[in-house]
Amino acid sequence: MILYVLIVLVATMIGAITGLGGGVIIKPLFDAIGLDGPTTISFYSSVAVFTMCLVTIYKQMVRGFVFKWRLLSSISVGSILGGLLGDRLFAFAVAQLHARQVSLIQASLLFATLLIILLYTLMKPRLRSYHLDNPVMVFMVGLFLGALSVFLGIGGGPLNVALLMWLFSLSMKEAAAYSIATIFFSQLSNLATTVFTRTFLSYPLTIVPFLMLAAVLGAFLGTLLNQKMTEKTVERCYIGLMLVLVCLSVFNIFQNL
Repeated sequence: MILYVLIVLVATMIGAITGLGGGVIIKPLFDAIGLDGPTTISFYSSVAVFTMCLVTIYKQMVRGFVFKWRLLSSISVGSILGGLLGDRLFAFAVAQLHARQVSLIQASLLFATLLIILLYTLMKPRLRSYHLDNPVMVFMVGLFLGALSVFLGIGGGPLNVALLMWLFSLSMKEAAAYSIATIFFSQLSNLATTVFTRTFLSYPLTIVPFLMLAAVLGAFLGTLLNQKMTEKTVERCYIGLMLVLVCLSVFNIFQNL
C-alpha cells in the first residue's frame, strides 16, 4: 500500500506539471511491481488519474486559465465515447487472452506510442503545426485519444499533449491544461461504466481512498509547480519523462514475454 501510494503521489504531481495525467507512470510501474493483474491495475490507475484531473482543472480555472469551450466540448465528447470504446476493447482482450498476453499488448502499444511522441517532440521545431477547427475532426481526435488512453490504462497524457500541440498549435502549457481536461472526461466514462456494471466490487478497495488522497496532494503540488515553471522547463520535464517511460516499457515487454 505504501509503495502504491508513493507512486501515485509522484506520478500525479509529474502528470499535473506536464499534462501527462499520471497514468502513463502509474500503469507501467504497477506492472513492473507485478502484485496485481491488468484489470486491477487499470482500475487503480483510472481512480488516481480521475482524482488528479478533477483537482488540477479546478486549480487551473481558479488561477485564471480560460478554456476555449468550443474546442474543449468537441474533443471531450469524443473522449467520453472513446473511453467507452476503449473499455469495451479492453474487456474483450481480457476475456479472450491470458493476463500476461494483455499486459504484453499494452506494453508494446505503449512503447510504440511513447517512441513516436518522443521523436515528434524532439523534431517539433522543424515540423509544421496546424489549427484544426472542424468540430467533426476535433471530435474524431477526442474519440481516438479516449479509446487509446482507456485501453492502455494510462490516461492518454503523452499522446494528448503531442497531438494538441501538433493539430491545434497550442503551447506546451496550454496543451497540458487541455490534455488534463480530455483525460478527465475519458476516465469519467470509464469509471462510470465500472460503477454501473458493479465490476469495481471485484477489486480490493481498501487501498482506493489512500490512492485518491495521494492523487489530490500530487495534483495540488504539480499544478502549483506548473504555474511557476517556464515553458522550456515544462518541455524539458516532459522529454525527460518520455525517455524514462520508453525504457520502462521495454522492461515490461521483456517481463511479459
